[in-house]
Amino acid sequence: MSDALVPPAGGRGTELLLAHCAALTRLDDARAPASERLEHALGGDLARMLVLALASRRTRSVELAA
Repeated sequence: MSDALVPPAGGRGTELLLAHCAALTRLDDARAPASERLEHALGGDLARMLVLALASRRTRSVELAA
């Protein structure tokens, strides 16, 4: 069992995992929240209408499934 915890010789598993984690952290710092990006792309009124329509659609589908 302990052999499974040791990466194979020449493996990059740990380094690759740490690189992926670092990349995710950089993305979080660099990107604005989705709501801000949507508002910037569509404008405030259209972004709110879209979010409300999607939210009400999801609520209806959850109610129908119950």
